Amino acid sequence: MKQIFRRISAIALLGAASLTHAVEPGASAPAFSLPGIANVPDDKAINLADYRGQVVYVDFWASWCGPCRRSFPKMQELREKFGEWGFEVIAINLDENERDAQQFLNSHPVDFPIAWDPKGDVALEYQLKGMPSAYIVDQQGQVRQVVVGFDDYRDATLIEDVVTQLIGL
Repeated sequence: MKQIFRRISAIALLGAASLTHAVEPGASAPAFSLPGIANVPDDKAINLADYRGQVVYVDFWASWCGPCRRSFPKMQELREKFGEWGFEVIAINLDENERDAQQFLNSHPVDFPIAWDPKGDVALEYQLKGMPSAYIVDQQGQVRQVVVGFDDYRDATLIEDVVTQLIGL
């Protein structure tokens, strides 16, 4: 996993010379199809396109990420609070070893879909700036907010405010 993070970090440092740019608010969310490793039917891929028409919180995380441990309960809380209004969380794990992700999930149980990106290909498309990195995607597939890191109060409040606005509450 650290190899993937180093690869992402190197690309971020070379951003000015790179042909791709970090995904920012107003951009279309890059499409992805990844294997689901938790909270999806067996062998079902998780496709962002399948969630068109919903507000989606796309979260990139890893088992070794300290702030990820704090963000998982908040993501679960938001899903429980806004799920009936068309809100979903997709958490994309970046661990190279699925066992590390499963151990994390055993300690931090959630019921939202978990995808696995062991080579970091989707993470590279999004050009992550840190861990965790999250993208709030609106019903039309546009990124409306980017959250890098996770502060229990500041980010949780921001996320809830944006989601509430997008679902029209």
